[in-house]
Order: sequence, then structure tokens, then C-alpha cells
Amino acid sequence: MTKTVTRQTSTRMDYHKHDRWFMIAKILLVLAPFVALTCLQASAGGGSLALVLQQDPKITVTFLASMAGPFTAYLLGFAQNHLYDGEPEYMTAHLSLLLITELLLRNMVYLIMMLYLLYLVYQMTGMTPSSSLRAKWKNHFFRDLSGCFLLILFGAFCLFVSLRLGM
Repeated sequence: MTKTVTRQTSTRMDYHKHDRWFMIAKILLVLAPFVALTCLQASAGGGSLALVLQQDPKITVTFLASMAGPFTAYLLGFAQNHLYDGEPEYMTAHLSLLLITELLLRNMVYLIMMLYLLYLVYQMTGMTPSSSLRAKWKNHFFRDLSGCFLLILFGAFCLFVSLRLGM
């Protein structure tokens, strides 16, 4: 009985081993709209931000795509709490779907960041994305991953608009 408790404690401690990378990712995701807003204000050159957004739809799409960052950070933190509670399939499934979102948004920095986080979770748990999605399919798939599906839908919309604009 002591070995079981010790092994569970060490497993939970392993889950906290890479907390700094998750925190860095969440901070960068939350800062994305503010960085985009700062860049837009700098490019406006004292003009109205609303006017800049109206004049160039490409800038508007870029700004909208950056707005997905805070919600992605929220989902990442939520999934991280489930990882600590002993549900590694929840975390791996979320990271897999967030990776798809970043592919659709075509944001290379966050795409690489999600790949790295997925790699860290794989190292900790040994769970592959396909096995986690299969496990979640049998257990509240749409309920647990609905936030990711909203982000995928938003990313698909941004991709469609950016392709129509020739970006």
C-alpha cells in the first residue's frame, strides 16, 4: 500500500515538473491581443484605430486571430488542472485540438509552442494524441472538448477569410 501511495505522489510531482513551460505558454497567449493592439496603434500613427481596422481587412483578420490567444490560455490552464487530477487523456486531447487550431490560424510561434507542450505531456504520460482522442471519444467527447471545437471553428473562419483576402 505504501508503494502505491509513493508512486502516485511521484507521478503527481512529475506533472508539476514542467509547470514553467505551461506558464510561459499561457502568458504569451494572453499577451497576444495586447501586442497586436500595440502594433496596430503604432501603425495608425496617431490616427484612429477603428479607421485602420476599416481600411485594411488583412489587419482586421490578423487582429481577430490574435484574440483567440486568451481563450486558448484558459483552455490550457483548465486542461492542466485535469492533468493534475490524474486525467492525462484530457490534457493530451486538448493539446491535440489546440494544435489544430494553431495550424488553422497559421501562427508558427504558437504552433511550435503547442507541439513542445504536447511533447512534454507525452514524456510525462506516454499517451499519444490518437489514444487520448479515442479515450475521450468513449467518455464525454463533445462535452469535454467543446471549447476546443469553438476555437477550431474560429480558426477555420479566420483561415477562410485570410485565403479569400489573399494572405
